[in-house]
Amino acid sequence: MTNQDIQNQIKKIEAEIKRIDDNENTFYFFIIDSKGCPSGDLAYIYNLALISQKNGKNVKMLYQLQDEKDEFIGVDGWLGEEYASLPHENIASSDVHMAPSDVLFIPEIFTNVMEETHKSHLPCKRIVITQNYDFVVDQLPFSRQWGDYNIMESMVKTDVLGDMVKELFPYVKTTTVNPFIHNKFFKVNTPKKLVVNIIAKDDNDVNKIIKPFKLKYPIFKFVSFVRCNQMPQDVFAENLRNNFATIWVDRESYFGLSALEALKSGSIVIAKTTDITQEWMVNDDNDKTLSNCCLWFDTIHEVHKILANVVRAWMDDNVPCILEQSADKAVEKYTYDNTVNQMTSYLADINARRKKEFENIIILLKKKIDTNN
Repeated sequence: MTNQDIQNQIKKIEAEIKRIDDNENTFYFFIIDSKGCPSGDLAYIYNLALISQKNGKNVKMLYQLQDEKDEFIGVDGWLGEEYASLPHENIASSDVHMAPSDVLFIPEIFTNVMEETHKSHLPCKRIVITQNYDFVVDQLPFSRQWGDYNIMESMVKTDVLGDMVKELFPYVKTTTVNPFIHNKFFKVNTPKKLVVNIIAKDDNDVNKIIKPFKLKYPIFKFVSFVRCNQMPQDVFAENLRNNFATIWVDRESYFGLSALEALKSGSIVIAKTTDITQEWMVNDDNDKTLSNCCLWFDTIHEVHKILANVVRAWMDDNVPCILEQSADKAVEKYTYDNTVNQMTSYLADINARRKKEFENIIILLKKKIDTNN
């Protein structure tokens, strides 16, 4: 390689440094089209993208539709126009040019995207967004790991999840950016309805809650149930704040945002214990006992008696104050400002480290020129 070739390389790298300094590099977020169905994991990514855009960053949402007949539905119907108006591009029908100073965020479920971008020698920095530990394990082929795709960094929802990722990949740098509870979720002073919200993905769980309760406690036949799945966010929030209780069952959850949204809305939450205990679920770091923010149950067969007791307490205006106090403590950390501060700091850190990498490369190239001379 001649000195002129090296000089040309240096100029290209300096141009990438200038893109970072001038805020011209782009942060790409790879997403799946949920076809209009609400998804907490997808909402988390859209929230991060919107925060990044409001932070002055160039943002683009990438999706892949192989069939030209397919239509991208997007999130307008359940997240709203502000999110839907983020720039979107179908990588299957357009040629997306990514520069070395750009960043591509890839959800943990898309191992195929990690592999494809590695094989194509994509020049940008690639970071995994990890929300579900099971997806990390399920989607990786046997004897493969992120390092095989030259991915060394992950953004995680919680510190607990970050520790789990590092147990699999000790070399991966993890940064926590917590979700936030949207301001659509709030308490009201008006009387609540004697209606129970059910948040559960499995139809069998819903049936095991409603039918046995009606049979065991016919005296409470006036209690109504509403299943809060695949609702627009506004409708979901309205149910949480207007109905007196919420039953939350999500075996796959690695955070439990829906439960927190119910707590923020002033609903009494009856919650299924999860395999992974998150920090908001316990009293504190030293005391790992479950918090009184929720009424916890281990098996679905326990929920009927708990619900019956809740109905009695609510009708007698005898709900323990500690439930509301613990609920307020559980939700206090997950604010919009906290997430904005975490994401803003992380974006600045990404750019600073990427710039330093480029500067180190320039130093090495200049040393090569000196050697040639």
